[in-house]
Amino acid sequence: MDFTFVLNVLLRWAHIAGAIMVLGGLFRAYISGLYAVDKYRYWLTAGALALVVSGGWQFIQKMNAAPRGWHILMGIKILLGLHVIAVSLLLGREGLDEAKRARMVRGAVISGWIVVLLGAIVHNLK
Repeated sequence: MDFTFVLNVLLRWAHIAGAIMVLGGLFRAYISGLYAVDKYRYWLTAGALALVVSGGWQFIQKMNAAPRGWHILMGIKILLGLHVIAVSLLLGREGLDEAKRARMVRGAVISGWIVVLLGAIVHNLK
């Protein structure tokens, strides 16, 4: 095992763990109520940071030898992923009424599941 292999495995793990933290936290907030978001706001931020760092590294690694259709799907995935990350960071702000927060979480959860689907498709493109 060389350093690049270990680094790629660790960053892939960080990406999956970040997605679990962010999407799981948003889904929990959607199901159990938004008051619980304040308790794990720092976990959402850590997951978002892990997603950005590990996703950027994986994007750079794969971009040169990408199969047909990869760039368009990744562009859509990145935009939807940024939507999910932005909502997860905005939920901790003061001054948002409950209806608006609920609408934001619902949209982010839907976008997050689409991101997971696109990730599965992009990962298996040949």
